[in-house]
Amino acid sequence: MAFIEELRQRKVVRVAVAYLVVAWLGVQVASIALPAFAAPAWVLRVLILLLALGFPLVLILTWAIDLTPDGPRYSPGGVGWKRMVAISVGMGALALGWYFLGQPAFRDDASIAATAPPPATPAKQETKRDERSIAVLPFVNMSRDPANEYFSDGLAETTLDMLAKVRDLKVIARTSSFAFKGKNSDVREIGRALDAAHLLEGSVQQSGKMVRITAQLIRTSDGTHLWSEQYDRQLTDVFQIQDEIAAEVVKALQLALPVAERERLTDKRTENVAAYQQYLRGNALLPKRRVSEMREALAHFERAIELDPGYAGAYAAASMTLGLLDNYAGSPTDDEKARRRRYIEQALRLNPNLGEAYAARAGLHESERNIAAADADYRRAIELAPSFATAYQWYAELLRREVGEFERSLPLMRRALELDPLSPIIRNEYTLALAADNRIDEALEGNAQLLREHPEFSAGYASRAGLLEVKGDLVGALRSWYALIKGDPGARSRMTAPCATMLRFGAVDDASTCVDKAAAVIGEAGVDDLRRSVMAARGQYEKAHANLASQATRQDPWDLLILQVATERYKEGLALSKSLMPELFEQPPRLESNYPGDGVVAGLLVMKAGDRSSGQDLLRLALKTHARRPHNQYLFGRGWNDVIAWSLLGDLKQACNAIGEAVSAGYFLDVEMLEHMPQLAELRKQPCFEAKLAPARAKAAAQREAARKAGLL
Repeated sequence: MAFIEELRQRKVVRVAVAYLVVAWLGVQVASIALPAFAAPAWVLRVLILLLALGFPLVLILTWAIDLTPDGPRYSPGGVGWKRMVAISVGMGALALGWYFLGQPAFRDDASIAATAPPPATPAKQETKRDERSIAVLPFVNMSRDPANEYFSDGLAETTLDMLAKVRDLKVIARTSSFAFKGKNSDVREIGRALDAAHLLEGSVQQSGKMVRITAQLIRTSDGTHLWSEQYDRQLTDVFQIQDEIAAEVVKALQLALPVAERERLTDKRTENVAAYQQYLRGNALLPKRRVSEMREALAHFERAIELDPGYAGAYAAASMTLGLLDNYAGSPTDDEKARRRRYIEQALRLNPNLGEAYAARAGLHESERNIAAADADYRRAIELAPSFATAYQWYAELLRREVGEFERSLPLMRRALELDPLSPIIRNEYTLALAADNRIDEALEGNAQLLREHPEFSAGYASRAGLLEVKGDLVGALRSWYALIKGDPGARSRMTAPCATMLRFGAVDDASTCVDKAAAVIGEAGVDDLRRSVMAARGQYEKAHANLASQATRQDPWDLLILQVATERYKEGLALSKSLMPELFEQPPRLESNYPGDGVVAGLLVMKAGDRSSGQDLLRLALKTHARRPHNQYLFGRGWNDVIAWSLLGDLKQACNAIGEAVSAGYFLDVEMLEHMPQLAELRKQPCFEAKLAPARAKAAAQREAARKAGLL
């Protein structure tokens, strides 16, 4: 108690409280002022250290020096002097320890790993933001007329498009930045959500032919305003204002642009305000990927073309939308196909450097199975529009689905997600990229979160159906398909999707009925591929081949190859296989495809062509290359390919063991292929065939029964 009383007498407590209050206020002021002068982070840290070291020093001086009317009197000692010195030294040591142990140079890898936050998905991960990154928020409509909303949004969007052409600048896409429209969110919160170091925001007030536009550039780390400007102009000057805003932002971000880059930055897409408005209305309808809204968007883009026949961006957008409708609605008319091609050609004629036009042409090449041309155009689109998230997304999808290179696909999809972190379609495709990397549970979790946030997003149900199919859940997969069809009845191309899922689970008759019902809605042309699949599931390969050969439209070469093998047309199959997979017929062969069946098909065809040794080498290469691949991986699972390879190699015992291995791993889909494939006739004669396959049949039957009880079959 004597020590406490002496502290009071010497006024140590009063001085300590006053010091802490002043120090706290000083730190608060410094934390606001220093970033405004671009001071490095260590300056604030050193200031805090000095204040912390000053505290014990002030305590000692207060104890030792007594202020009297005759002046300061030095009087150390007292009953608690040694204790006071010990406490002060301890405080100083703690301050020094806090500072130095917090520096990376004083921490080993183990301590850093121990204190690091757990890893998160790219959309949520807290990392140091790229200083050359920006999100353009929708400008606030200050006019009384709500109809001017598209004008204020459009001003922001076009400025965004212009900035997206800058190669060294990461520009967050419209879907994500516009998600904050009408929300009073803090700039720091927006910066974290979008992983953007800067925000461009503003307002638009239109009165008659006059417009007042205010724009400001803000640093998201501390809310500092880096640049702001107000423009009072004629409405006809709006495009010039956009040029000025974009140029000022680039200047404020200290980005040096070559002359050619500056010219491309101010390359106007249209001078027609009405056409521009139509373009903006169309863009606003695309993110949810609903067929009815995509058709409405197409009408807006085509109206923009009518208003300004020289509007390259409108042509590119119309072509891309027709491509989306081909994918989601299916069965495009001859006129729609012709318009899609014509719009691309016109866009590139008007603006050969328009990245969106190359992305549109890549999509057309992809639909025509010209994969090499699609690959080249996607690369060119990304080069010209480095912040165009859709180009990264579509290119990633091409590599994943058509080329089977998910190792290259996933980084591209991550980049798309960085550029548009809140886009439902990009988040959806990212979950599928995870699934292709055999992260099914992680993909399902991401899909569930997406559908909770966007229950109207139909494409999410398609993805969920595919993921649950991989998990062997027929009930869940069918419910997801039916939810999609109910929620988006215009998605005609999805009408046959439940039929395909039924086939994989062995519900062949139900699938046939499903195809008949779909044909009554979308016509026979829309169900041809599923009709052939039903025929194949029944072992009617010749009938399926004849159906495909009778098609007037372009035949899918991979479907044709499968049926050529199934109908033992080996000579034709070998020629087609060499054109599709030339690397497998080189010496030595290169198995670059991630599809496990490619090497097996090539090996079979080479053997049937008379080169048994080379064919066997290909089969062994396929077995070795995909030995660690899961049987039921999304798109790239081994399935029954090991069974087929061992059977072709003549090792029927090992083929039976491969059946048992697949079934033990939980695989039980596509059993009909083993039952009807002509090359497996000898294997089917073995007693082990039925014994090993019985558990798979039982699992499939249990799933079919559960689906019937649920009223889904």
